[in-house]
Amino acid sequence: MRYPPLQAPLFWQTCLCFWIGGIASAVWPQQTLLCFLLLILADSRLWRIPRLALCSMLALAGLLTAQWQLFGSPWQQSLPRPEQPLWLAQAGKSPRVCGTVTDSQGLPDQRLRLLLSGLAPEAANHAKNIPAGHEQKGPQTAPTAQGPPPVPLSSLTALTWDKSPLRPLPGQELCLNLRPIPMQGFANIGQSQWELWWAAQGVHWRMWTQGERTAPTLQGEPSRSARWRETLHSDFLTALAPEMLPLLANDASAAASNSRHGAPAAAVQSGGPDLGQGKAILMALLFGDRQYLDQATLNNFAAATLVHSLALSGQHLIVAGMLGLACVLAFARLRPGIYLHRPKALWVILASLPPALAYLWLGDAPASLLRATVMLFVVALWLTLGRPRTTLDALSAALLCITVAAPLTVFDTGLQLSALCVGAIGLSLPWLRQIMPEPDTFSASGLRARLSWWGRAFLRIFFVSLCIQVALLPLNILLFGNAGFWFPLNVVWLPVADLFVLPASVLGLLCAATGMEAAARLILDAAALPCQWLVALLNRLSESGNLSAPSMLRPHWTALPAFAALLAALAFKAGRPALPKAALRLLLAGGLLLFAGPMLRLTERLSPEIRLDVLDVGQSQAVALRLPGHFRLLLDGGGSASPRFDPGQNIVAPVLLYNDAPRLNAVLNSHPDLDHMGGLAHIMGQFAVSALFDNGHDSRERRTRWGDIWDKIRQEYLAQPLAQGDVLHLGDPVHGLQLKILHPPRRSSVHSAGKAISDAWDGNNASLVARLVFQGQGLALIPGDAERKTLRHMLDQGLNLRAQVLVLPHHGSDSSYLPEFYEAVQPKIAIAACGFENRYGYPGKKVLAWLDKAGIPLLFTGKDGQISLIWPGGKGPHNATLHVRTQRTRQAEAKQDRQKNSQGAPRSSKRASEDPRQKED
Repeated sequence: MRYPPLQAPLFWQTCLCFWIGGIASAVWPQQTLLCFLLLILADSRLWRIPRLALCSMLALAGLLTAQWQLFGSPWQQSLPRPEQPLWLAQAGKSPRVCGTVTDSQGLPDQRLRLLLSGLAPEAANHAKNIPAGHEQKGPQTAPTAQGPPPVPLSSLTALTWDKSPLRPLPGQELCLNLRPIPMQGFANIGQSQWELWWAAQGVHWRMWTQGERTAPTLQGEPSRSARWRETLHSDFLTALAPEMLPLLANDASAAASNSRHGAPAAAVQSGGPDLGQGKAILMALLFGDRQYLDQATLNNFAAATLVHSLALSGQHLIVAGMLGLACVLAFARLRPGIYLHRPKALWVILASLPPALAYLWLGDAPASLLRATVMLFVVALWLTLGRPRTTLDALSAALLCITVAAPLTVFDTGLQLSALCVGAIGLSLPWLRQIMPEPDTFSASGLRARLSWWGRAFLRIFFVSLCIQVALLPLNILLFGNAGFWFPLNVVWLPVADLFVLPASVLGLLCAATGMEAAARLILDAAALPCQWLVALLNRLSESGNLSAPSMLRPHWTALPAFAALLAALAFKAGRPALPKAALRLLLAGGLLLFAGPMLRLTERLSPEIRLDVLDVGQSQAVALRLPGHFRLLLDGGGSASPRFDPGQNIVAPVLLYNDAPRLNAVLNSHPDLDHMGGLAHIMGQFAVSALFDNGHDSRERRTRWGDIWDKIRQEYLAQPLAQGDVLHLGDPVHGLQLKILHPPRRSSVHSAGKAISDAWDGNNASLVARLVFQGQGLALIPGDAERKTLRHMLDQGLNLRAQVLVLPHHGSDSSYLPEFYEAVQPKIAIAACGFENRYGYPGKKVLAWLDKAGIPLLFTGKDGQISLIWPGGKGPHNATLHVRTQRTRQAEAKQDRQKNSQGAPRSSKRASEDPRQKED
């Protein structure tokens, strides 16, 4: 049978692209504009002014809609800081707040993520709702005597709960002693802004807690839908782990008892016995609940490009198709005449709709599964009307319905990847039919014929998986740093997951819900076996070091539309003797765009610029230097005590790899504290590093796992200790760039009394203090975590500390506040590497006051994101201009001739003084 080649999109589909592109342009304007130009180049229908004007109006409508919903105004260009109500500004560190649960999601390592609406002080929420004798005890935020009731937060709050003792459900009210802070993530070059993803879901505040430390209580009954879903969840969990039955029964009894007495209701505990990772996968596949998965298991699935199989997406709707097929075959036994009215395929699709809706409800309607369900309804409608359409037509119709109903779902990563996968399948089908055409007749009477059929099926799965992997290759590398070398595992795992594991899980759920516990346990134990085997295989590959992919260059964003244009052009070639003109234009444009990234990389390598980047790595520090001749140096790599978050792997490496290779000329560690050293472990293991320097002191983490890791790294790379007086010549000596080490003193230095000077320096005071010098002029001073003792020592020695840029010692802490030191440096701008709304209160109040009084602008990474300081270089030290760029603010320029006594507070210093935290303190 001959299939027609891929046809050009209908005009309404082109209009849909402009509508979706307009929404996306609120966040990615340059990328969207380039895609629009490619569309106009390929589609000659847009060369007519009326049609182009229509598409432009749709794009403008999408842009204004997205800006209105994201930023609160169609003219706003950036995400505004959420307005802090009066009660929150006046509250202490841990006010008693209450909010209604709107969504609950299980996260790996026994965590919950809750979305709370209407967060307000407990007194405001319960003044009229608490029965007599059941008032809450503990810290509360009392309302004013005569003032109006406190105004709740106008947007949602995301609460991450580690080791939660309760399982709050949508509709219940949760109270706890915790202060919400504005939602703000990491902002670095080449990485998407975390807070924008949350803003698209209406979330502008966040909280984190662990266990019972915030005295949590629940009030009220969950919604009926949530209660039904939780009942099925509990039945399924009991069948998976029978040892949890007494715990669930006790919690249910406690909840019922408390509810009868009007007290806050208890919910099912989220902890409990370890299910085993095989059974935890069943929970993820059926309910989308990853709470019982280990983060290590999830990381292994991601490294093997199998993590998409754990998400509730369209590929799992095959279970709905199997249920629909079973229903149709059973009904056809009773009424064979149904095939005379409608074809069998249509009956199967119609019968699959109720199971698909049930699965959508059971999984709490994630965007990717919603897309698949809408596509199924669209296909059923078209077949009922006798108008069959292609896969791309169904995808377009589904995206139209979803984006019109909820425009900001365009920014949902799950929907993006799901839509791109289906698009890649639609583009690959013409080639699949040409390379492996279906036989005109099929006979499976013999063993050879059956083996041939199964062999062809596996080959088709492999071909489709390969096409998806190739189509998403630049996106996977850009977003996840994974080229997907283990994608062939999909050929084996996906059929097992979709044809056996998931159907068996559904059958086990039905048995558990109807009281057949023994049958449910037997079925679920069998379903968990392949999952456990896969987990064991991935663990073995990970332990042997064969699973993790090597670090590689993350492509410039222009590679994404370039790949899309090339793949679309090749898809139009299938079934045609020659490429259409539109495909030729796409092929040419895509080929030219592929050179954009290499040309930008070559331009940077030939540039004489000197660039210092202070990365946004939370409450830690990482500084990257990019110098003429493509000399790259990393000073500290950040670090975190979290077992699930490594700033070196998740932030520093992606920033360094953005349109660049995994190579560094040198790595310096100022001192081996976790917040400066932790991220370097990943960098040293994945990058080609020519030299490693440190302060030569033992780590305070030496008795921990991190200390052992750092000791091994120092031995492997033959770390060279630096001390006062050492000078590193950076790059070609003709550029005159040096890194001068001002501290700590050499270990061989001895006092007159015979005591080694180095004995007096340890911990933060043993930090390397480095001064970047260009042709004799100090550009930047980077003192690590040096405290007053170290700063005073350098002053007493009369060292030259002058520099245009000062990276504040110890993240801007008041423990490093020494006015004489700042006066000796005479910086034009100060940088603080500290987390947003951090618990230490950095930058300190004394530091902020001195900088503001001196008229020195202050930027800090937690608020401004990555801070890039650029000197043109090659123009001489006396007429150079320092350019300052941040990820969250417009480019600013600081002239070197700015006087310290200039009147009026600088813009950056004013922003720091208006930080709400200052008012609270």
